[in-house]
Amino acid sequence: MNKSIYSLAMAGVFMLGALAEAASLPATLVMPGDKKWEGSIMSRDGEWIEFQTGTSPRPIRLGANTIVELQFDIKLDQDRLNEMNQNREYERVIDALNRALDPYREYDDIPSNLTLYKSLLMELYYKTRDYEKTLEISAGLVQDDRDPDLQMKARIYGALALIDAGEADRAEALLKEYGWDEELNSESAPERLYITAKLLALKGQFAEAMELAAYVVAFNSQDQEWMQPAELLCAQVYTELGKENPVMLDSAEEVIRQISLLYKNTNEDDQAQQLKLRIDELRAEQELNKSIEESEEA
Repeated sequence: MNKSIYSLAMAGVFMLGALAEAASLPATLVMPGDKKWEGSIMSRDGEWIEFQTGTSPRPIRLGANTIVELQFDIKLDQDRLNEMNQNREYERVIDALNRALDPYREYDDIPSNLTLYKSLLMELYYKTRDYEKTLEISAGLVQDDRDPDLQMKARIYGALALIDAGEADRAEALLKEYGWDEELNSESAPERLYITAKLLALKGQFAEAMELAAYVVAFNSQDQEWMQPAELLCAQVYTELGKENPVMLDSAEEVIRQISLLYKNTNEDDQAQQLKLRIDELRAEQELNKSIEESEEA
């Protein structure tokens, strides 16, 4: 894409204006007792924050650890952001979010209303396979207990990032830390079934992984968030089993056909098509080995 066109597109997503370069950041300061003040953060000096309201003649100085929350007025075109995300323009969304969040980096350690944007950024880094940055954001969000749902999401993506990065031991330790290592059954939460299934597959325990992935598919058919990746995982496990038992490759291809039919133009469909190429390679290798064996016997 032409750089000037790209710059214009980004300008339509976030409208920081002079905010990014300004010496102060407009914000609502929330202190204990639900006391709130409208004003601006003027500067930060280590553990101290200077905050000025519109009526005070000079900034007040307060400890960062005494602040309950900072509510920033971040300038993002949410509709455009959602549209790009739905179109799977992940790199552009990541770029837009990072540019919008840059002025607030110095205040990352203070609870704020930017958690939702950080959560989205974490998810997008995972989807683009940047597991290091996924883990970095996840670690921060896990410490923030103001929103249990977002905290759980951070735990989930932290575990998934470790597994997809091939860090089986670290992932196993994390699941134990969260108490997710207890015995699972068909009534367990789909996210825990899926995460554990992925970990088992990473460790080469394919039969156990398939059982848990099948639980997600069989008992959570209305939960597309976990159904789609669980079906892809089934295809991946079948492919691994197909290295020793070619019949399993037929099962993998059948699941891939279902994914392409039901989840067209999704991340799972993209990965399923890549898996199909791998299956074609395995079949070719198996045919070659069979020919060699037959020629040697003759």
